[in-house]
Amino acid sequence: MRSTGQRGELLVAEKLIEHGWSVAHPLSDTARFDLLVVKGEQFYRIQVKATLKQHSYKDSRLHYQFQLAHGLSAKKRYEAGDVDFFICCAIDSLRFWVIPFAEAKSITTKIYNGTKGRFHKFEGAWHLMESEQKNPP
Repeated sequence: MRSTGQRGELLVAEKLIEHGWSVAHPLSDTARFDLLVVKGEQFYRIQVKATLKQHSYKDSRLHYQFQLAHGLSAKKRYEAGDVDFFICCAIDSLRFWVIPFAEAKSITTKIYNGTKGRFHKFEGAWHLMESEQKNPP
């Protein structure tokens, strides 16, 4: 649903501005990223993924689920150079996961509650953007 994605983009933009980043939207929908952010000499392409609430399928625990892919029917992986960070946003709880591109290994990403799990370390990890060194091409 387009409005879920737009809400996620606005919430992420607000957080980035709160952390001192300048935020811009591409003027068309053809870019592989949702936001361009700049702070000093740092420049990143951000892909925002949003969900309204936790999911619970038969025989599974509650979790947030994000598709780290593009395309309406046939999902395709993003390629290196398309995106620097994925920022996943849980709209119901205002939780954010800042995931570097290199850490996004699968198309479907499930984030479970608790302190364990592959993506737990990325929750609220805005500092990862401060430690990466990427300059505009």
